[in-house]
Amino acid sequence: MSGLRILVIEDSDQKFDNIALNVLAENAEIIEYSERAEDYTRAIEILGRSHFDLVILDIRLPYLKGGGSPTAQASNDIVQFITRGQAVIPSYIIGLTEYTDEIARAEIYPIEYMIIEGYSSSENHWAQKVCRHIEFIWRSKEASVNYHFRSYHFDVVILTARSENEFKPIDAAIKWGSSSILHDRAFSAFTVKTGSWITTGGLELRTALVCIERTGLASAASVASFMIARFRPRMIAMLGMCCGLTGDDASDKVELGDVVVMSDTYCWDEGRYSEKKVGSAVIDVDDVAFFEARPSSANVAPRLRKIAENLVETGALEMRHLLADAYRRHDSAVGIVSAGRLVPASPKVRIGLNVSGSSVVAARQQTAEILGRFSHAVALEMECHAVYQSVYLAPGDAVEAICIKGVADYGDGKKSKEFQKIASLGSFLVFDQIVNGSFGQ
Repeated sequence: MSGLRILVIEDSDQKFDNIALNVLAENAEIIEYSERAEDYTRAIEILGRSHFDLVILDIRLPYLKGGGSPTAQASNDIVQFITRGQAVIPSYIIGLTEYTDEIARAEIYPIEYMIIEGYSSSENHWAQKVCRHIEFIWRSKEASVNYHFRSYHFDVVILTARSENEFKPIDAAIKWGSSSILHDRAFSAFTVKTGSWITTGGLELRTALVCIERTGLASAASVASFMIARFRPRMIAMLGMCCGLTGDDASDKVELGDVVVMSDTYCWDEGRYSEKKVGSAVIDVDDVAFFEARPSSANVAPRLRKIAENLVETGALEMRHLLADAYRRHDSAVGIVSAGRLVPASPKVRIGLNVSGSSVVAARQQTAEILGRFSHAVALEMECHAVYQSVYLAPGDAVEAICIKGVADYGDGKKSKEFQKIASLGSFLVFDQIVNGSFGQ
């Protein structure tokens, strides 16, 4: 847990030095950062941009340093600035004054998180009281952080990488309650929509739908970790589209529109490149370097895997009909037919090995090399390994993770863009069924 952040709003150098010596220095082990404002103008500027756990406020301040006498009205205006929501609201305020008449007028500050304490330049009792307040604030913050990481605030976080062909088709497929919100300011680097998702099973789940707005392992790990810390979901899912992979000896070819529940993931380019050797001698450096794969696996939550396996085992035919019907009715069907392709009529739900990497793969030779390293892989994409690893390493009570993506191409350079939206839709429809089985238990 980070330490306390404290702002001291005080115009008197002597009084500030006394606070620094008897309060800030005494609590140095738990104070992460402290700052001083000497007048109303500076205090407003700081409070408008930064959060503080505690503000120690002189009850008589000048509006501008050297620009007038200290007045209680300036301090009251600072409190009003906070209570009107114009500031980044601090957790607590301690008014500190040596004027007894100001202590008697404490009721003019009608906020629950503010208290007025008397100050004396000749005695130290005030500092002891302020230090006790700081200890309480520290313990309250510690309890709040412990509660945050030992509880769940959201039911589900759904991650997508791309906006047009992943986020938007899934957003359109979700049955949102009446209070969904698109957060266009709080999360400026990516898109977040929150609300109640009403599943096909009638469950009402507090949900965040996120578009990372970029692909790759690094972006996925960063946003997944942030979403886990921010929303504390019971479950996090990565949905969208992927490449389908089929080994030469496979009897069951992965088809466009199939949906893959990623039971295990590996990073396909995780390993070591070395010069080829014969005995102890290195072969001519012009030769191709030898790649030794050293991947680590990351896995779906065991309970969710069981639900997915049961779905495939007992509901395979129903899921084929569900997916085929949704694909046929989707707007993308027109584009698929116009391109001389067939709308998937019998898409399968598969559970299998996925490989992730931060490179876009659209070349038959590279896909063949990846299959040479991972012959049993059925899917290739750019985020899921990072999501599983982020969940594995996340602090606090366990979050269940699952990655599901629909097959939109084969990673061979042949364009299949018209299948991307239905692939993302298919991943959501399968996720909906797994969620019904999970939260419905």
